Amino acid sequence: MAALRVFVLGATGYIGSTFLDLLLKKESTARQYTFRALVRSQEKADKDIRPQGIEPVLGSLNDVALIEEEAANADIVLNFADADHLTSVQAILRGLSRRPRWEEGRRRPILIHTSGTGVLLDGADGQFASNTVYYDNDVAQLNTLEISQPHRVVDIEIINPALVGVVDTYIVAPPTIWGFGTGRGNTNSIQIPLQIATSLKYGQAMQIGKGRNLWSKVHVIDLAHFYISLLERATQEPQDPDEVYPLGYPLPKNEDAYYFVQEGDDFAYGDVAKEIAKVFQRIGINDSGEVNGTEPEEESAYWPEASNVLLGGNSRSRAVKAKEILGWEPKYTDFVGYINEEIHRQKDLLDGKNSQ
Repeated sequence: MAALRVFVLGATGYIGSTFLDLLLKKESTARQYTFRALVRSQEKADKDIRPQGIEPVLGSLNDVALIEEEAANADIVLNFADADHLTSVQAILRGLSRRPRWEEGRRRPILIHTSGTGVLLDGADGQFASNTVYYDNDVAQLNTLEISQPHRVVDIEIINPALVGVVDTYIVAPPTIWGFGTGRGNTNSIQIPLQIATSLKYGQAMQIGKGRNLWSKVHVIDLAHFYISLLERATQEPQDPDEVYPLGYPLPKNEDAYYFVQEGDDFAYGDVAKEIAKVFQRIGINDSGEVNGTEPEEESAYWPEASNVLLGGNSRSRAVKAKEILGWEPKYTDFVGYINEEIHRQKDLLDGKNSQ
């Protein structure tokens, strides 16, 4: 069978670069896939993409004609880029839908899109913990999500019933991602580093409101391994209804596209602030051990835009399908250790700048 043609968006991002690093280390990958990746600059193409044996495609998410054409020539599109960039996702779907369904020797095309459990957020602003937990195998519950939720307008394009039998679509919705990535590109997350950076700026552990809101979490390497498992299993899906399914039943997709990827217990961002306060006390940044919680009216004075969304809402998810269907087992659990390491990393960077 010919190698599957893969087009990647977000190849130098935190998730995408870690996924590619791990996938390309597998001996079977070179036989199974060929890769092309969208990249914004020649410098990144030469530095981060070509050395991995990936063919760079120069462009941005706004180059929708280019993206549509690349998708039309691909068997698989892996989208690790902006979860809210609607026109690029529409271009991907147009391109994948253009390809003749039974092109000789080729399977039905696949889209694995990265969303996020921001789609589950409420407006807690750090004031309360929610008892609402979303399960990725509960389609009826997920269908109650309003189109006004973050990422939802894009996700709805991907779960469109008209794509059934035309494109196999999957949505991976990670929660708070922690840990350091291994790929060529961005190697760190957004949420925890943002809370730490703001705390270092003011020399005081900071949180949104009372810090009571809860999020689920996953380590970036565990997340990357999940993507690999999903990709490998998705490529085994039968192309004909009469074929035997590897698991005895279809892999959930299309209208049942959501896959959550969560490990361990949920955490409160207030507990992250308390850990920051402990470390600050230990290393002499602030001896008080106290946390400063900002109220809604003062958030703009302390925090970058949208921090109340990233750090203040409740977003609780359970990875039922990942664990029960794909057998995904997360291995990384030292969340507190990561917080400590990230504080020291950022402090060392600041100390280096201040000494220049």
